Amino acid sequence: MSRSTAILVALASLLLLTWFTVALRYEPIESDLTERVKRALSANAINNIAISARGRDLTLEGEVARQVSVQRVAGIAADVRGVRSVDVSGIRRRQSLLDPNDPLHPRFDVSKIEKVGGDLSNPMSAATCQRMMARLAAARSVRFVAGSASPMPESYPVLGDLARLAYQCPGSQIVIGAHTSGIADRNADRLSLARAQAIEQFFYIAGITAERMQVVNYGNSQPIAPNTTPQGRAANRRITFDIVPFQ
Repeated sequence: MSRSTAILVALASLLLLTWFTVALRYEPIESDLTERVKRALSANAINNIAISARGRDLTLEGEVARQVSVQRVAGIAADVRGVRSVDVSGIRRRQSLLDPNDPLHPRFDVSKIEKVGGDLSNPMSAATCQRMMARLAAARSVRFVAGSASPMPESYPVLGDLARLAYQCPGSQIVIGAHTSGIADRNADRLSLARAQAIEQFFYIAGITAERMQVVNYGNSQPIAPNTTPQGRAANRRITFDIVPFQ
């Protein structure tokens, strides 16, 4: 073998070794980035997004709730250490707050839902709004049709009062929390979440913008009573309202 041929063989071997090293290294990098971006999105209540990686460049696809902007999804992913670029052209926002084909989709008598409005020159602080909403929700519970996410007609006044309070603190976000008991019951979990989403939709019809609302499914992570009795489990199945100032 001539010297020039030996040099060419050595260079080819080096290039092949480099290619194998890069190829083997990319796979764990891509897996790690994908997992960390998934966790970051989940921490912001954004789930069911398909994430694919090509090196440090990510492509995200899927559907997000109406109140979640595509730019926000891109920003959360881009902030994860190691991500170089994020393509969110495959992300779309749901056009409705709830899927109309879902059997738990609520029904409303829109003619009985009063629109909120009025002077906002002296808005309430988030803390004041939180106290008033918590007091109102504790004194007058929202009731639903049995096994359904549709609010009962007698609950429209309290929902209207809650919406008016939310309107009075425009600089804050309303987090509507769905809570369940510690008993594993997928149907009960779905019903609890659907009822929280129904309240979100009621507020939206009343005039609260979608961007100001967020539904969070807490599941059984925040019990307020022991789950050892029917009364305790009933107390843990609830909907909460948290008022959070916009950052």
